[in-house]
Amino acid sequence: MTSRRETLRALGSIAALQLFGTLGVEELVAVGRRAHTLAELRRSGTSGAAPRVLTPVQYEMVVQAAERILPRTDTPGATDAAVADFIDIMLADWYSAAERERFTTGLSELDARARNFASGGGFVQSTERQQTALLDTLDRELHTRRQSGVAGANDHWFAMLKHLTVWGYYTSRPGIVEELRVELIPGRYDGNAKY
Repeated sequence: MTSRRETLRALGSIAALQLFGTLGVEELVAVGRRAHTLAELRRSGTSGAAPRVLTPVQYEMVVQAAERILPRTDTPGATDAAVADFIDIMLADWYSAAERERFTTGLSELDARARNFASGGGFVQSTERQQTALLDTLDRELHTRRQSGVAGANDHWFAMLKHLTVWGYYTSRPGIVEELRVELIPGRYDGNAKY
């Protein structure tokens, strides 16, 4: 996404999800920032470093999948924004057990498809090109589901992954400051300013 308006539109689309339907864009940003704060505390060791929902293998799959969805270019990528930590916290604190199960079952499906697609290796062992191709395939399948009007298309685990990746990225400090170029504290301090 290249503009703040497009980003807010993407965050607004998250509000269309049943779980977040009552939240406006401002609340979605606030929830995202709180989740990032918790992720930072977890990484610093203040509240334990292990993922709460994802296994270590699932966590690494999410790290790599999110980075393929929002790769590092001349701006930070999903890994720089700690999107996997964000996703684990959101799964733990905001999603129901059934939704968590759908998501983790989807990761198992992703790994199985990678084994077929990449001649035996799982998703994590696949090359970046193979991972991207597999995620593109899932994206096309999701698009087809949405276009055909299949009930619950947005409840698909890959839709959850995409939404959480975008949400996690654009509510992170790297996403806000380096990608969107939004000053967290508007203006600047100039101790020598004329009055």
